[in-house]
Amino acid sequence: MGLFTRRFGLVAALAVGLAAPALAQAPAPVRGGQLTIGVESDFEGFDPVRAGVYSNSTVTAASLFYETLMRLDDKGNLLPALALSMTPNEDGSVWAAKIRPGVKWHDGTPFTAQAVADHFNRLLDPANRFAGRAYLAIEKVEAPDELTAVFKMRGPNAALPKTLAQPTVTTLIIPVKQATEKGADYNRNPIGTGPFVFKEWRAADRLVAERNPNYWDKDKPYLDRVIVRPLPDSDARYASLVKGDVQVIWEDRAENIVKAKKDRNLNVLQWVGSGALVIPLNTQREPLNDKRVRQAISMGLNRKANAAVLSQGLRPVYDDPYAPSSGIECKDNGALGYDPEKAKKLLADYGKPVKLVQTVTATPRGREGAQVFQADMKKIGIDVEIKPVDQTQLVKEALTRDFLVTGWRIIDLADVDPQMFANFHSKSPINFSGYNNAEVDRLLLIGRTSLDENKRKAAYCDLIKILNDDVVWLWSGSNIDFAITRKNVHGIPALRGGAVQVEAAWLTK
Repeated sequence: MGLFTRRFGLVAALAVGLAAPALAQAPAPVRGGQLTIGVESDFEGFDPVRAGVYSNSTVTAASLFYETLMRLDDKGNLLPALALSMTPNEDGSVWAAKIRPGVKWHDGTPFTAQAVADHFNRLLDPANRFAGRAYLAIEKVEAPDELTAVFKMRGPNAALPKTLAQPTVTTLIIPVKQATEKGADYNRNPIGTGPFVFKEWRAADRLVAERNPNYWDKDKPYLDRVIVRPLPDSDARYASLVKGDVQVIWEDRAENIVKAKKDRNLNVLQWVGSGALVIPLNTQREPLNDKRVRQAISMGLNRKANAAVLSQGLRPVYDDPYAPSSGIECKDNGALGYDPEKAKKLLADYGKPVKLVQTVTATPRGREGAQVFQADMKKIGIDVEIKPVDQTQLVKEALTRDFLVTGWRIIDLADVDPQMFANFHSKSPINFSGYNNAEVDRLLLIGRTSLDENKRKAAYCDLIKILNDDVVWLWSGSNIDFAITRKNVHGIPALRGGAVQVEAAWLTK
């Protein structure tokens, strides 16, 4: 047995469709009913090339009608979805996905390996200027027959099956032929293979989907209809849940989560993922192009005290993006620590006044976080102007590097490679900070291509020391996602990436 097979347990992965996890006895799901979900923002659209990115609100909606090749259960085990299995060659530089037979798009067109190849090759085509291609280590995808999709990687890659199992802007598969024919209209009228069929989208109001009667998993979905409503104000979103206007909400405001835990009519779902809540700094613009200023900001930020205020103890504070679920633990991550006096000395050495503009979402959570940052910076002599914008504008400014300080998150993924490579490699179009470090590039390539688990972990630990010393991003909190449901809602899985997925959800009266 080769190193690749030993390390990743791919004997089990090859037979991923042959065994199901044991489940505890649970009530039988009830069919029928309408579920309304409240999310944080309206949707960017459902053509990944046109949308550019998917927020967790968009992934929640897109997962109704799009699917991934593989899935992850709540313990992180791979399960089949549109693919029955994924098999590597000896070094993991080529993967063959066996496509599930009999699957159809919502318009009745057969789903084939060519559709898989078309989807990924479109994203990878430089002419389409899709920023998310930085997340993919794929060179190209071929379809030698109707039920085999062959992924040719840019080098050995152990993470591909789990990367493709996480629902994201890159992995949720769309029909390229239909998207191309419909053009801009497709972005608002998606077609997928998933459990629900798109019906309508009223901007800033609601998206409606109905049960797919021809879904390949014949037992699902249980719900007849799903409505997803953008409710940007977290307090209004929570009030809608309490009144029963919606039955599920995505939530990250600590005050509401604490209240919900005391409410007999509500359940709180929690998922501790990899990644982190972060504050990216634009290293290409003054005054943040000076390392002394960035280090002063880091040393002046009282993360633990801020977390106690903002999350009421619900969100642990890490000083790197490697949460326990990532499997990476660094004994020394090079974090600078809280030291406001040293921060003041660095600013004095810099010798010029420092004024920052922080872009945040125009939500209570966004404003509260910015105010805490502003207060900490004032203590060390930095003036911060808060610039609230809607989430769509924040994303646009980040992608075009039109910011000084902004808010972001390294989303929860089953493997850290896609996010770390996309965010910090010098050639990545999603390198918001404009950071360029040859040693970081080298370590990222080791993390992406090495088949030695210990070598990968060592590379990521060496990498974080450099990032923490250079202060490219500030790690402001751990990546914990919460959803709150009415008591009669069942069957919602782990909130990976903050997305609420309802393929298996059902309601009791």
